[in-house]
Amino acid sequence: MRKKESWKNSEQTMQNLYIIKLGGSVITEKEGNRFEAKEKALARIASEIKQAMEEKKFSLIAVHGAGPFGHTNVMEYGINNGVHTEKQKEGYEKTVKDCNFLNSRVVAALGKARIDAVAFDPNKIVIQDNKKIAEFETRQVGNALALGKVPVLFGQMVPDKSLNASVVSGDTIIAFLAKEFKPKKIFLGTDVAGIFTADPKKDSKAKRIPLIDKSNFEKIIEKVKGSSAIDVTGGMKGKLEKLGKMLQGTTAVIFDAGKEGNVYKALTGKKVEGTEVRL
Repeated sequence: MRKKESWKNSEQTMQNLYIIKLGGSVITEKEGNRFEAKEKALARIASEIKQAMEEKKFSLIAVHGAGPFGHTNVMEYGINNGVHTEKQKEGYEKTVKDCNFLNSRVVAALGKARIDAVAFDPNKIVIQDNKKIAEFETRQVGNALALGKVPVLFGQMVPDKSLNASVVSGDTIIAFLAKEFKPKKIFLGTDVAGIFTADPKKDSKAKRIPLIDKSNFEKIIEKVKGSSAIDVTGGMKGKLEKLGKMLQGTTAVIFDAGKEGNVYKALTGKKVEGTEVRL
């Protein structure tokens, strides 16, 4: 019989738990397809998270995208559908290393802002089977939360029972953690102010959709396109599809984390332009 996890005894931690996603487009040079972290953006976001945590007491799980560190490698080495050849094995190892490097920059930024962040490499705690999570060791994540730490996870290549290895996206990780920990709210920080009727970067007439619920979810899914940059995980459409499966009564807010002050506003419940998803 499995021992009862200590985090499940921490009722207050779970009642005030948020999950925040820092999209790859926000923290890396994804649009330019450059293997660079946006250090200034990371420092600002970390500072805003710290300010929010001091003002409004809550526990936090942070998940970030991989940007080019993941997506570009996966495309270049052809490892989106498994790892079989020597070249693919090389690509797998490079991707794991590069994604860990990006994670180290995120954790370092949080640390400089005096946030007790701890990295959890999905490659060590997740096993998939044909691109779907089969095993996810969440006990240590929960214990870190109970100790007042901020677990930081990220999109990564992980072992796969059928394909040797496969991609687990940050959004897939959030979906699993949402079911496991039942957070009070989920915040998805992207490079646009929510979901729009068209790509706001290309169409000036695009209108933001303030609320997505059961009445309009299917229609919006049909219209939403993927990412304009290289994204092997489905872009915004993929995010919405995963949200549809994971929310179970939890509200999610999709907002522009690239805009100064928005991360702080979102976490403290202040008004921020975005799309609220309630399913």
